[in-house]
Amino acid sequence: MKHRAFEKKIVGCLLAVVALTACSSGESLPELATVTGTVSLDGNPLPAANVLFQPQQGKTAFAMTDENGKFELMYNQDVTGATPGNYTVKISKEKNPEEPGNELLPAKYNEQTTLTADVKADQENDFQFDLKTK
Repeated sequence: MKHRAFEKKIVGCLLAVVALTACSSGESLPELATVTGTVSLDGNPLPAANVLFQPQQGKTAFAMTDENGKFELMYNQDVTGATPGNYTVKISKEKNPEEPGNELLPAKYNEQTTLTADVKADQENDFQFDLKTK
C-alpha cells in the first residue's frame, strides 16, 4: 500500500516538473542593452507617442513616451531593452487615439522615417529626438 502511494507522489512530481518546463519554455533572450530617450516636438516634451526601433533583421523594440516625453524600450511585454545594432526609428502620435489615422507628426518621423539609432552593448544608450512640425 505504501509503495503505491509513493509511486503516485513520484508521478505527481514528474507531471508538475513537465508542466513547469512547458510553461517556462518561452523564448530565450538575446543580449539586450538598455535604451532610453526623450522625444520633443517643437521644443516641448511629446507625451503618449509610440516609439519603434526596427532592425533590418530581428525583433522590433517599442515604447510609449511618458508625460515628460521620456521612454524606455521594451524587447517584449515583460523585458526591457533592445539588441545591439543599427535601427530605423519610427515615432508616431495620433491626434485622437479613438480615431485611428489622424497622425500628428510628419511622415518623415514615421511612415517615411529619416530617424536612425545605433544601440551599443554595455554603453549608455540615451537618444534625444527633437522633432519639428514643419
